[in-house]
Amino acid sequence: MTRTVPNRSLRLRLTLLATLAITVTVALVTAVLAFTMVSSVRSNVLTTLNAYGDSIGQSATAGTLPNPLPAAPGDSSIWAQVVDSSGTVVTSTVNVAGQPALYMLPAGSTTPQSAPGAPGRGDERVIAQRYATRREPVVIYVGGSTQLLAYLDQDIQGHLLYVLPLILLGAIGVSWLLIGRTLRPVERIRAEAAEITGSDLHRRIPESGSDDEIGRLTHTLNGMLDRLEASADRQRRFVADASHELRTPLAAVRTSMEVGLAHPDRAPWPELATRAVTETTRLQRLVEALLLLARSDDNTLLRHREPVDLAALARTAISAAPTRVPVELRAARPVHVTGDPDQLARLIRNLLDNADRHGNHHIEVTVAQDDPDTAVLTVADDGPGIAPADRDRVFDRFVRLQAARTRHAGESTGTGLGLSIARDISTAHGGTITITHTTCDHDGHERGATFTVRLPTNAPPTEST
Repeated sequence: MTRTVPNRSLRLRLTLLATLAITVTVALVTAVLAFTMVSSVRSNVLTTLNAYGDSIGQSATAGTLPNPLPAAPGDSSIWAQVVDSSGTVVTSTVNVAGQPALYMLPAGSTTPQSAPGAPGRGDERVIAQRYATRREPVVIYVGGSTQLLAYLDQDIQGHLLYVLPLILLGAIGVSWLLIGRTLRPVERIRAEAAEITGSDLHRRIPESGSDDEIGRLTHTLNGMLDRLEASADRQRRFVADASHELRTPLAAVRTSMEVGLAHPDRAPWPELATRAVTETTRLQRLVEALLLLARSDDNTLLRHREPVDLAALARTAISAAPTRVPVELRAARPVHVTGDPDQLARLIRNLLDNADRHGNHHIEVTVAQDDPDTAVLTVADDGPGIAPADRDRVFDRFVRLQAARTRHAGESTGTGLGLSIARDISTAHGGTITITHTTCDHDGHERGATFTVRLPTNAPPTEST
């Protein structure tokens, strides 16, 4: 079994894509969580500082500032200083007692700045609030360390440094296993399809019965194998039938020549030559029909298209092909279609030949326009007719309904390709051909066969096999 090139492996590409998607998603989620957590901590610190400053401010407004200030509830690391307008510390918390003013608040600003000569405080968050006491205005400074935020940032970064590679490795492993398991049915389908050759088209890929993508893929491939098998069977039958049909006139010609050569002085040469010409003509018609069918299979049946008067074409075909049974043409006015006049003439000749072979006393050809976009050609005979069960099969190649269609004594049989060619020609012109009965006898039995061809008059024709 051929191994897949690694850099072209679908499993590898899907694993890399899944890993990338998982890693990016985890990184984004982690970043959002970290940002939310840090923002929440900062918001809590700011809320705590403001609440503590408000409580001191209320005491200052009431003129009851204690000295020292009480510690902040729940966090002894928070400090506070009450500074008057001259920059003198009026009171403070114990953890900054005896220290000069640590910050100053410029006029018109709400952002405190480090006071000149104040010792460094490291990373901390400070707020400033102005209040008016009974004696003079003061500024309350409240500060707290942000070391917790630094620790939090370092902790998150440290965890990401170790967790993200683990997530990456885990994503690679899990994706590789899951994608491999998902693609396992596809590989099984590929292996099974690779073993099916032209000699065993009867084999099918086992279906799981599920209605997912794998199940639909298997069903589609089996449908394709059904069509391939049917096409191969038709081709084999066609080759066998064609070989048989070609062998018959060739054998007749050879037999005639061998008889003549065996008795050259007594052989009826005119009779033998006539027989040879007849069989050669039959062979030529058969070869032309086979070539025409091959062109139909290759979608090259129509060499060109031009406006054609279907009524005039039918009139010419009737006059150019003498028939055993009288033919009546009903065409009140010209009916124009677009197509290949040679192929349309062949279609009419094939239908006339079929009607003449099986008709008894009368053939009627009608050309009319059913609606502005459809031309209708009908060829009706008064022969034994075609059973409804055989009206589709009669268009298959090399099909002769000998049991259903009586033949006149001494009349040459057809090749079994005329109606098949007629159907291909009508289909190539975007039309259809159907069969109905012509009349019913007194007992209600259907008699005669009427072939109805419908062709578009304006729509562009489309070829189809």
